[in-house]
Amino acid sequence: MLPHSPNYYGVILNNKTTFKHYKSMKKLLILKRRSGSFSKFSLKMKLSTILILVTFFSLQASTTYSQRNKITLNMHNVTVKSVLDQIESNTDFRFVYKLKDVDLNKKVDVKVEDELVTAVVDRIFKYSGTSYYVIDQQIFLVQKKVEGTGDRDYQPIDNILQQFEIKGSVTDQDGAPLPGASIVEKGTTNGTQSDFDGNFTISVSEANTILVVSYLGFSSKEIPLAGKSDISIALSETSDNLDEVVVTALGISREKKGLGYAVQEIQGGDLNEARESNFVNSLAGKVAGVNISSAGGVGSSSRIVIRGESSLNFGGNQPLYVIDGVPTGNAGTSNSTTADYGSSSAEINPADIESVTILKGAAASALYGSRASNGVIVITTKSGKNNTGLGINVNTGTTLESLLRFPKFQNEFGQGLNGNYEGSNFGASFSIYPDGIRDGYDESWGPRLNVGTLERQFQSPTLGGMRGGDVANPNRGEVIPTPWIAYPNNMRDFFKTGITNFNNVALSGGNDKGNFRVSYTNLDQSGTVPNNDLKRNTIAFKGGYNFNDKFRADATVSYVNTTSTNRPETGYGRNTIMYFMNWSVRNMDIDELRDYWQEGFEGTKQFQYNYGENHNNPFFYQYENTKGQDKHRIFGNVSLNYDFTEHLSLMLRAGTDMFNDFRPQRWAVSTVGIENGRYQEVSQFYEERNYDFLLAYKNSLGKDFNYNISAGGNQLKVEGRSSFAQAPELLVPGVYTVANSAANIVASSSSYEKAVNSLYAFAYLDYLGTYYLDFTARNDWSSTLPASNNSYFYPSMSFSALLNNTFKMPDWVSLAKLRVGVAQVGSDTGPYNLIDTFGFQQPWGDNYALVSGNSLKNNNLKPENVTTYEIGSDLRFFNNRLGLDLTYYDTRSKDQIIGIPLAASTSYTSRVINAGEIQNKGFEIMLSATPVQIQDTFKWDLILNWSKNEGKVIELADGITSITQSAPGEDASIQARVGEKMGAIWGPGYKRVESGPMAGEIIIGVDGRAQITSEDIHLGNFNPDWIGSVTNTLNFKKISLSALVDVRYGGEFISRFYNKGVGAGQLIESGDGRSARPVGQEYDDPYYIPGAALVGNEYVLNSTSTDGTYSEGVYGTDVRSFYKGQLDHISEAQLFDGTYVKLRELRLGYTFPDKTFRNLVKDVRLSLVGRNLFLWTPKNNIHFDPEVAVATSGNGIIPGFENMSLPSTKSIGFNLSLKF
Repeated sequence: MLPHSPNYYGVILNNKTTFKHYKSMKKLLILKRRSGSFSKFSLKMKLSTILILVTFFSLQASTTYSQRNKITLNMHNVTVKSVLDQIESNTDFRFVYKLKDVDLNKKVDVKVEDELVTAVVDRIFKYSGTSYYVIDQQIFLVQKKVEGTGDRDYQPIDNILQQFEIKGSVTDQDGAPLPGASIVEKGTTNGTQSDFDGNFTISVSEANTILVVSYLGFSSKEIPLAGKSDISIALSETSDNLDEVVVTALGISREKKGLGYAVQEIQGGDLNEARESNFVNSLAGKVAGVNISSAGGVGSSSRIVIRGESSLNFGGNQPLYVIDGVPTGNAGTSNSTTADYGSSSAEINPADIESVTILKGAAASALYGSRASNGVIVITTKSGKNNTGLGINVNTGTTLESLLRFPKFQNEFGQGLNGNYEGSNFGASFSIYPDGIRDGYDESWGPRLNVGTLERQFQSPTLGGMRGGDVANPNRGEVIPTPWIAYPNNMRDFFKTGITNFNNVALSGGNDKGNFRVSYTNLDQSGTVPNNDLKRNTIAFKGGYNFNDKFRADATVSYVNTTSTNRPETGYGRNTIMYFMNWSVRNMDIDELRDYWQEGFEGTKQFQYNYGENHNNPFFYQYENTKGQDKHRIFGNVSLNYDFTEHLSLMLRAGTDMFNDFRPQRWAVSTVGIENGRYQEVSQFYEERNYDFLLAYKNSLGKDFNYNISAGGNQLKVEGRSSFAQAPELLVPGVYTVANSAANIVASSSSYEKAVNSLYAFAYLDYLGTYYLDFTARNDWSSTLPASNNSYFYPSMSFSALLNNTFKMPDWVSLAKLRVGVAQVGSDTGPYNLIDTFGFQQPWGDNYALVSGNSLKNNNLKPENVTTYEIGSDLRFFNNRLGLDLTYYDTRSKDQIIGIPLAASTSYTSRVINAGEIQNKGFEIMLSATPVQIQDTFKWDLILNWSKNEGKVIELADGITSITQSAPGEDASIQARVGEKMGAIWGPGYKRVESGPMAGEIIIGVDGRAQITSEDIHLGNFNPDWIGSVTNTLNFKKISLSALVDVRYGGEFISRFYNKGVGAGQLIESGDGRSARPVGQEYDDPYYIPGAALVGNEYVLNSTSTDGTYSEGVYGTDVRSFYKGQLDHISEAQLFDGTYVKLRELRLGYTFPDKTFRNLVKDVRLSLVGRNLFLWTPKNNIHFDPEVAVATSGNGIIPGFENMSLPSTKSIGFNLSLKF
């Protein structure tokens, strides 16, 4: 039956589109407009499998509709209309008639077996006043001509058949086509539906008739033709009675109004138009309660935490990723050197995403088991559903990246110490050239710049026609002095404009039997750091086939090949870029370092600005010392669904996620510390397999009570291997193979396995569409726990009620929902934490060596337990134009599996135990509004996310009050202390006056330096006080503008770059004081640090000058110690506010009318896109972007510590999508 009109019967439409799929489909349509050790045999098999699946589903889906001419019916004493409905339901025929011409209520008996449809029609209308004609698949029912009756209403068939052909299109207000929209000639059953592109053709009886156009979730329109034969129709979305559907645990789609827990959904179009190469970063600012930090380099790691840290294991707070219902490995970051290789989650292709659902609490994620204790990110990929025929979608874009925030340097003083500098051999005492004065120094405490003086510098020309730094060449000659000037942009000039090219093409199709979608995506990114790049090629396939009305098969598979010439490196060491920037002097012309070989020693000796402190030439290091990657990954699943009855169904599913990651790593000859060069290969293999079954029964008791009861199971198997082979020294420079080793080859390997078996059940109960009650229960058996404790059970319960259906409320209240939930999630541990394991070491003479690990294992471990309580409400007003979602949660994590420190005398560093309890409680607000809406013209949408989380350590192990979770810096560390907040930063601080008039002032010692506390003090917390975002979207006809502003308030981080940069005289703060003194007198008198000096028994001001020279006071020191004495090994002095406001995303798009391109291409959308365009931070932070002020370890990102982090970037570009 056609909706929206009681006068329409004899449906001619086969519109199976429902609104619950509209939102995801809408975004999909907008988008569509707009080497390693990998086993060759195994890879060929898997690629062949992909091709076979693609071919199979493509052939099946492209099959044309079968012409089913025969039917079997057994119907007794039913109406004519019931018979017509059965024919339409079981064949491809559709009936067209006027209501007055057919007696639909006449009772008939029909019993036929495999009989022609026309014969059935003959039978039911044999003795009636109705005749019929068949044209293609339409059966026209007309009134019989009765001679002599003078029936004025009778029309010959030539008149009743359509005479005027009308063509048109149906879209939404954004110009996205609406497939399956119904178009009916008013007052008749003559109608059609729009195709996948929203286009339709209909023949009508009159040129001035009216078309009624409708689509679920949209307001219907009546369109007078007025003689027009080509029309465009834009429908407006209706706000009332919409049942928003989201994807929940196990890939089950449910109405959001019936959920007893908080979820948020993001459509694929919001991720793909202004995209990131790392999928995780694209979620920043779009979900309440989700905190994201990233390392900043090309393809580098990101860290995502949902509702705070619930684990003392710093790397154990990441969520689970589920793609099309099956968990994926997300093996996490495993950096074999200081290079950042990223994690598997970064490889998710935004062009293949239909929607992303964030399951935040345990009640939402409990069915996924132990790995879901930190939340779940559920990703649904695009398919060919709702397609008619074939379609090709193209999406292409280019963005340019440049630095967003970069440290600010002083430009008044150059290389040297205490104002002394004279260039000669630049620290190369091994050369034939005499030593200079402080020309091998790597700090800027030298003479003032830009005052007209000349000095011999590494970039200065020589009498031998070389550069001053060509010290290995005996023919260099004397260095010719050149102007002693600053190069204000020398550090920034090292970086370049990055470029990212993204291209995606997708072929999709479908019919009543099945559908498919296959896509290819190429990402080619060159970073702002020279010779850092990332290339990613993705082939994705998703298809489904209905063998009959009971049995369906679905498959999805993605192959991802990630390659890189050189991955970015971070950290404090001579191998990282920001380390070099820290120790580079202000008079250095960095362009002179681009030719990075010394003349006459190409390929064997690098050209450096400084051979004394011996820093690598950054261009040499980036181009010659590479950390490459060749990663092959395949993930996907196959599922079979069988409906025993309309109530009982069975799903069987198998999924896998596997990768081989090959990492060749080179160090060229003359690399500082590795002068003879080095080469090593690291190979990592990971495979995760999931097998599932789910038996589901859904039914109702009467018309008021609905229920869904399901039971299922899962088997998880995980396997990992790694191998390492190194040539410590190269025999022949420039030849990078393990065999080219001048020393004994170093090699190692390791492997691990893990299995978890699970059974689960759940029930969803619905009474009156108003009260919803959910129960889940799951039991896991883990191989990583002892047999006595390897079984753990955890339940959940949630309830929601629609109060607007319970109590009488004003008309302007669209929804008033209250929800409450409680849930438990168990968690196991990693492999081999029960008994000690041993590894092979280099033989001792003729004796083999086995060495145990440094952690004492525990064979009595039991599972961790996470319990969450959640209460919230979902309020919507004014036909859903205003929505407010509020959530309060309290999560307790007990029996943490942690390592506690042991005394060195035990020969172990730690012992694994169950201990500790952590509480996370917080509040989330999600507000949506449409403040202005002018039909068909203008619309303003507003989305606000706000959340506050507080994590607290309730208890640790007996006798232990603190545990150091991570210590990536010099002195400070992240510690968990009983009674304190999670994320606390502890370290040495200033000694301060305790009482009296100068209470709180920093104490200055007799050496003129600030005094340091003997014990760590609480410095701050890397977690923010709250995070929020505001998204504004404006649509004016076919133009759209969207802006996302992301806010983080509070939190702190410690900067190592600041500490070292000021201490080395490079950063702008190091110019204070000495720049205020006369030229030539900058280093004469002592400098006095502001603070309190103890004179006798009384504290007095240590610095008394008022002219900014710091030249008078009590206890003084030299200018270098003036700065280092306030910073070095004083973590408090290196602390910065983590607050920021960032223009996260800006999109300006225009959707072209199809007629612009004469329908050769359709749905053409051009967008200008920008990411991270603006950053505001408090005044005390002018150097760093807090989001990337992180340390990178072997296991990923550690927030709260800027440890020579790469600077953040901004991007601007365009995106073009279109369809054929």
